[in-house]
Amino acid sequence: MRHRFPTGVALMALGLAACATAPLEQQGARERGALAPPLTASAKGGMPGFFDCLRETGAVLVSAHRGGAAPGYPENAIETFEHTTARMQALLEIDVLKSADGVLLLMHDETLDRTTTGRGPVTAQSFAALRSLRLKDNEGAETEFRIPTLEEALVWSEERAFLALDRKDPVTFDEILALVDKHDAFGRVVIATYSLDDAMNVAALAPAAMIVTPIESLEDLETLRAGGVDPAQVIAWTGTETPRPALYDALAGEGVESAFATLGWWTGSWDSRIRVLEDDTLYLKVTKGAHLVATDRHFEVAAVLPGVAKLPRCAAATTRR
Repeated sequence: MRHRFPTGVALMALGLAACATAPLEQQGARERGALAPPLTASAKGGMPGFFDCLRETGAVLVSAHRGGAAPGYPENAIETFEHTTARMQALLEIDVLKSADGVLLLMHDETLDRTTTGRGPVTAQSFAALRSLRLKDNEGAETEFRIPTLEEALVWSEERAFLALDRKDPVTFDEILALVDKHDAFGRVVIATYSLDDAMNVAALAPAAMIVTPIESLEDLETLRAGGVDPAQVIAWTGTETPRPALYDALAGEGVESAFATLGWWTGSWDSRIRVLEDDTLYLKVTKGAHLVATDRHFEVAAVLPGVAKLPRCAAATTRR
């Protein structure tokens, strides 16, 4: 996610694909119960009901930045999503760009140099050319994995995980929402926005969309209400630097869940500080009161945050047969 208000993570949700798209060994392991169960919202309450349940039970959902990159697993790759969701229930934050011929694909950077074997602007190349490249992990190691399309991610996500979609210019919200609607995926997707105006635009285009948007005060929430946004469809993005438990409590009183991010640049992020201090229990204090936590240390954060074990109470964790 781009970093317009202090670093960023777009939040939430898309369901991950049919079992047929998972590696055969993972399919078998899921059936044996060896892997984390898929994460899906119930048909009754949908995404708003799922997040209400988090707030009401004190559960916390972890958002894996760029899908949960790890050594050997590049950011924004479906194989990385499998690696993450096999080990934990998570919302996968992913970035949406497009090729020169208009194909929506997953990529964070404007250029190919850091994350692929290619070079130059992403939007200057056809999707066929982009598909011929291989992805590199964050240590620069080349993998066998290819750039996926947003459509492939949406199909893969069904009944498996939640996705948070972070739009990159020149992609429009209209393009993303049309594809989410095509795959009937509003029950597993969260749309990330960076302003109240963008949130109101998304709500007008797609009233069923769950939206994460920056909220600094209850006055911002009132602005959204006045602009036709249902608070039940909103997750408040509260930044990456200063925890704001009083704001989380005030928003919870209005039925709105809050998101906080511990990721960021270099040693300035909470992830970096806590890694150096070698005390992951500090996440308990830093994120207290937030309902969604975005991080680059998704496995470590999920291991210590309260309420993670309550997630099955908030979701229908079913394995597709």
